[in-house]
Order: sequence, then C-alpha cells, then structure tokens
Amino acid sequence: MEISELKASLGKQVRFKDERLFCDGEYILTGCIIRLSERGQFYYQAEIQDTKQKNSVSIVGLDKLTRI
Repeated sequence: MEISELKASLGKQVRFKDERLFCDGEYILTGCIIRLSERGQFYYQAEIQDTKQKNSVSIVGLDKLTRI
C-alpha cells in the first residue's frame, strides 16, 4: 500500500499478508505511525486491528498491506 492510499483506507478492511510470518488475513486499518530511523530518515508503519479479536492490535509495514 502506498502512503497516498492510506487516508482513504483508514477505518476500512485491508489484507495483511506476510509469507515469512505465515500471516494472511483481513484486518481494520486503525492508524498510521511515522517513525524516525537511526539514520535520520522517516518511514511509515500501519496499525491494524484484527476483525475477529477486537483486542488484538499489530504494527506492520505498509508494503505488507493491500486494499480490499
């Protein structure tokens, strides 16, 4: 997902897929986090909430998300 798609997807369902963690499911995009790396560069991460377990929140990279 690109940063330009993020605002339109807030509060809506997105697909999180990560082969390394064997994760593939639908989540609700609840927020965006801007972080500063040790090199002084900014990068974005997304906060997603599980649709089945409302208490489960994960922080993931935008490259692992797609719009539904």
